[in-house]
Amino acid sequence: MTQRHPRPHGWLSRTHKKGRPWFRRARLSFLRWRRFIMSNPQTAFIYRWFVGCVGGTVIVIGLILVPLPGPGWLIVFIGLAIIASEFQWAQNLLLWGRAVLHRWTEWLRASHWSVSLAIASLTGAFVAGVVWLGLLMTGLPDWVPDWPVFRWLLLR
Repeated sequence: MTQRHPRPHGWLSRTHKKGRPWFRRARLSFLRWRRFIMSNPQTAFIYRWFVGCVGGTVIVIGLILVPLPGPGWLIVFIGLAIIASEFQWAQNLLLWGRAVLHRWTEWLRASHWSVSLAIASLTGAFVAGVVWLGLLMTGLPDWVPDWPVFRWLLLR
C-alpha cells in the first residue's frame, strides 16, 4: 500500500506541523554555533580549552564532595560527561565508568540481602564518621542544644 503524499523528512508525529519543540530548536542552534566555532582552528582551541576547564572544575568539586554526604560521584560523572563532549579519552573513560557501575549494581542486585545491608551500614558509618570529623574540626554551632550525647561524642 503506497501513500499518496510521502512523509516529510524527519517526520515522527503530527507535531511536525506545529514546528519543532523549543529544546530541539535550542539544540540545533547550539550545534550550528558549535560547527561555526569549530570551523576556525583558533576558536576551536579556545572552545575545547573552555570545555576542559569547566568539566575539570566540576570534576574537582565532585571529588571534594565524594567523602561528604551528597551526590559526589554523580557530580564527577557530570563533569566527565562535559569533558567527553570534546575529548575522546574522556568519552572512553566515561563508558568504562558506566560499565563498572553497571557491573557493581548487577552484582549487588544478585547478592544476598545481608550483603546489601552490610554495604549500606558501612556507607552510613563512613558518612557519620565524616560528619563527626567535620564537626570535631569546626565545632558545633551555638544554636545546638547542650545535650549529653555531644559530650560523649567529644563535640562539646
